[in-house]
Amino acid sequence: MVYIVAAAAAVLAVCLGIRLLLIKKEVRDAAEELREISRNLEENRVLKLHTGDRDLELFFAGINQTLREIRRERNMFDRREQEFKKQIENISHDLRTPLTSILGYLRIMDIQGLSGEDRAGLETVRRKAEALSRLVEQFYEYSRITAEEYEPEMKALDLGRLLRETLADSWREIEESGLELSAEIPEMPVLAQGDTNASERILRNLIQNGCRYASGVLKARLTVEEKAIVLVFENDVKEFTEEDAERIFHRFYVKDTSRNMQGTGLGLSIARTLAEKMGGSMKAELSEREKLRFIVCFRRWEH
Repeated sequence: MVYIVAAAAAVLAVCLGIRLLLIKKEVRDAAEELREISRNLEENRVLKLHTGDRDLELFFAGINQTLREIRRERNMFDRREQEFKKQIENISHDLRTPLTSILGYLRIMDIQGLSGEDRAGLETVRRKAEALSRLVEQFYEYSRITAEEYEPEMKALDLGRLLRETLADSWREIEESGLELSAEIPEMPVLAQGDTNASERILRNLIQNGCRYASGVLKARLTVEEKAIVLVFENDVKEFTEEDAERIFHRFYVKDTSRNMQGTGLGLSIARTLAEKMGGSMKAELSEREKLRFIVCFRRWEH
């Protein structure tokens, strides 16, 4: 009798062991499939494993329901995001023409017969109209470059020459901001793969950001590495935190210590989007000595 019980226990142990191994394999398979699904959430996939174990199947059914909810929420977010971008584009388009007309009239108005107070008032109106015009242009540009159909025109681009020209064009703005410019640009052509207009917009947005927030010296450095061309803008900053550095590319994020409070919070978001559209990248780093560094990587031109 003892032998029979022992034999039965041994058989039961073997059966349980085999069952446990099968369950562990099924769980591993499910985990691998779930990882694959999570990498491609936009695909309408669910876990399809038949374990023979009711508890496990109920567990997997719960996971599938969660996946469906995540996809539903993501689809709703994507639709709202597209509607938001379309509204921005429509509003910006509707405002551009009347604003251009207003600015045109303000520029040709005869101010000779106006009093000093009236002239000052007219100048204030002109500045506000120009600021609003810049805001509308940035809204329009943001909606345009974030659209799915936008594709930069990629070609060979001398990034060194473009950087020199853009810095020269922005010299007055840099000087009026009280900044000292330090630039390190190779004399030889620095060929990158890029869209000329998009690359120039990246440079101008970085310069404008420095003019609003930087203090001391604005440094620009262009280097050629094995697989990329790296552009670094560095400047001193005050009252800037790691949290600010993490949020600086967020849409509409504006640091409230800027000199003129005319930023839209879109400039750096536009710059990074353009860099990524061209196959590159852009990030911000804050050093221990209150220096903010923007690092932009461009793809090298391959002959």
